[in-house]
Amino acid sequence: MRTSISAAALLVGTLAASGAYAQSSVTVSGVIDTGLSYATNTGNGAQSKVGLADSILGVSNVGFRGKEDLGGGMGAIFNLQAGFNPSNGSQSASGQLFSRNALVGLESASGTLTAGKQWNFNDDWLVGSVFKGGYNSGSIFKFSEFDAVSEIYNNTVKYVSPEVGGFQGGAMYGFGEAAGTLRTGQVYNIGAKYNQGPFFIGLTYDHEQDGNAATLGNGSVLKLTTLATSYSFGAFKARFGGAYSNISGPGTFQSIPSMSARKAYALEAGLDYNFSAAFTGSADLLYRKNTTLSNNTKVYRLLGIYSLSKRTSLIANLAYLANGDGATESLVSTNSTAIGGGYANQHQMALALGIRHTF
Repeated sequence: MRTSISAAALLVGTLAASGAYAQSSVTVSGVIDTGLSYATNTGNGAQSKVGLADSILGVSNVGFRGKEDLGGGMGAIFNLQAGFNPSNGSQSASGQLFSRNALVGLESASGTLTAGKQWNFNDDWLVGSVFKGGYNSGSIFKFSEFDAVSEIYNNTVKYVSPEVGGFQGGAMYGFGEAAGTLRTGQVYNIGAKYNQGPFFIGLTYDHEQDGNAATLGNGSVLKLTTLATSYSFGAFKARFGGAYSNISGPGTFQSIPSMSARKAYALEAGLDYNFSAAFTGSADLLYRKNTTLSNNTKVYRLLGIYSLSKRTSLIANLAYLANGDGATESLVSTNSTAIGGGYANQHQMALALGIRHTF
């Protein structure tokens, strides 16, 4: 249950006989997502691992969201979210307190304008609705070229339009903050979506410039185009999405590790079924193809969510990954230093049984 704290602040002076005032509210909320996990072919590539799994479906966090009515249909907003690992209480991102959101801005009938550390439109609109989440559970954004399918960026300004007839669009720009050039480390992301009744479709484009100051804005570039759609009918929901990644060469990026020039695409097809009001099952097939290195990876995933209440759910997630033609992807990272965290042609299975509580 979300906890709300509301207060009325009297406006200094008598502006109207009715007694005008500004209304403010702050909401405290969070998620705790953890459980037991078992994974094969970890460590040296031939070892199994048993332990607690943090963030089966998403990173645990606690946050503060607020809004102040400024009058005339305009409001001031903020959102601060701190990610943490329930298994040991540590920050999900070392050295970053508000690693999951840190923004402030204005909203009105003309849209929302915010500044700070913010998620891209892929995460806002496509992850969860089409692409299943969970970093070690078999998600499309775990593939090495596709972290930007769900990414949060520093030093950004973001505009989101109002929704009109099911359509909505937005743009985000991130400053690289390098002396002498705007290009070094800059990020921009644009997106559009349509959501009406049972049908949803969204399209986004991400552009990241190498953040190495020595490149003077002429470094490598990551370009990512993502398209995703879903359709609900009866107790079923069909989902399909894909992304195309074009990396021009090694560089310092916010979303992906430095890697040689390559092009790749990734696809995800999934089906959800509501067996009852309390239980939902999902099946997903993911396919990644690196067309430059001619390798591929497949992931098969089954997910079950049983709601004990509106706030508490039990989770069971089973994923199986198969690398081919020299691919080195992984569900759970190993001791390998290869891009993707796995060993060439390695197969891996990961099972997680957990609990997810929202407040």
